[in-house]
Amino acid sequence: MSETRDALTDYRRLLNALESRARRMGSRDAESAAQETLKRSLENAISQPAVEYYFSDELPPDAVPPAWPLDQLMAWLHGILHFVVLEEHNRSGNRREFSGWARGADARNRLDPPDPAPDQLDALIQRELQQIVIDCLPALDADYRRVLKMRASGLKYGDIAERLGVSENTVATWVSRGIRTLALSVRRRTQRHKAAR
Repeated sequence: MSETRDALTDYRRLLNALESRARRMGSRDAESAAQETLKRSLENAISQPAVEYYFSDELPPDAVPPAWPLDQLMAWLHGILHFVVLEEHNRSGNRREFSGWARGADARNRLDPPDPAPDQLDALIQRELQQIVIDCLPALDADYRRVLKMRASGLKYGDIAERLGVSENTVATWVSRGIRTLALSVRRRTQRHKAAR
């Protein structure tokens, strides 16, 4: 039981450290940046074993230590966090640039702003993709499905963990595995669809 508490404490400490670093880097949503960093690291085949080994509360007793030592994993996580925060800055910079451009003095010489309504083809593709994902959801374990639906509705990892009575680390693992399983199921379905054509 103390091992579980230690793993949970270590995981929370890691999440807090990443959030603090993201804030120092100028992130507007440091919690989401930290969670996105962990999600990407759990989805990466190279870093996943180290994250699960050092921060999992479900580690089997015969688990073999990963190739990466803890300091190498931490350097990796901080590198991923750097890219996540840069992406956030780029998105907000593009929005500011466009809005500044739209308020410029010479409005007559500007191009018309893009139509915010999607065209019919984009809407059709989006509906078809959503239907494929909906059709593939039943293939997931119930826990993965529940966690992905909560995450899609905007809940943070901590909120999901509290509602389900599990650790944030478990939620992160379920999200990662659920996304991988769902992506594989969607890929198989689209390949079958292409073959049928």
